[in-house]
Amino acid sequence: MVRIRGLRVIREFDPWRSRLCTCPHKFTLNPYTGCAHGCIYCYARSYIKDFSRPRPKKNLLVNVLHDLDRLPKGALISMSESSDPYTPPEETLGLTRKVIKAILARGFRLLLVTKSDLVTRDTDLLKDGGVAVSITITTLKDELAKKIEPGAPPPSQRVKAVERLSRSSIPVTVRIDPIIPRVNDGLDDLRELIDAVADAGVKQVTTSTYKARWDSLARLSKVFPHLKDWFYSTYISKGEKVGGYFYLPREIRLRYMLTVMKLALDKGLAFATCREGLSFLNTPGIYCDGSTYTITS
Repeated sequence: MVRIRGLRVIREFDPWRSRLCTCPHKFTLNPYTGCAHGCIYCYARSYIKDFSRPRPKKNLLVNVLHDLDRLPKGALISMSESSDPYTPPEETLGLTRKVIKAILARGFRLLLVTKSDLVTRDTDLLKDGGVAVSITITTLKDELAKKIEPGAPPPSQRVKAVERLSRSSIPVTVRIDPIIPRVNDGLDDLRELIDAVADAGVKQVTTSTYKARWDSLARLSKVFPHLKDWFYSTYISKGEKVGGYFYLPREIRLRYMLTVMKLALDKGLAFATCREGLSFLNTPGIYCDGSTYTITS
């Protein structure tokens, strides 16, 4: 693969050269540095300074236009891999909307990854094809979501966003990501969630388990102190070390993936795993990130 030199804010997606990543070749753009959603499991908080204070990239639009002139025609751009493109300041700044206009005007494919129903504001831009949206919903319980994603819109609003986008023929993938053992892994809860998003018109469910880092594990243990010993025993003592993460034991991960797969397939949805080493479970012909639906004939 030929690397494109001279890019300023758009990057070729490279998830730390993870052997478990099954995403297609794509580019990634984060209009903001940091995110105010405050997800306690977030990996990006481990390496981005002052992450909880979102701020726009300097000279964002000028630099985006510079980079778009250097990308291959029809390339896939994902927004965003580390900072939500609809983090709260976007509601007043509108930078993501301006970037979307620039990307689509030049014929690039676009994948929007978010936890915010604010994405529906831009339905008028997204409905003409070449675009897919991936919305993360980890639970339908608003109270639980407030504990693990305190700054993000409640899941009830996200389900409504799935419905609004789907009604406008914008393809949506829902990410149940991460599944945190003993927190949001109940069978009835997962079934209720998948039923709700299927009824709302989602095309695909992608899921993965929580991968522990020392800092996120400390945050989880603070919010769920009764699970602290279990978390450390299961992840640190019994789990698998993959890169800088501690994974659940493979048999536990497989059990979760098979559970969600069955629930998704029963509703006629495509299914995929993300960085689990279990891609043989994925529905043939679809990408885990939801970008399959950006391809138009």
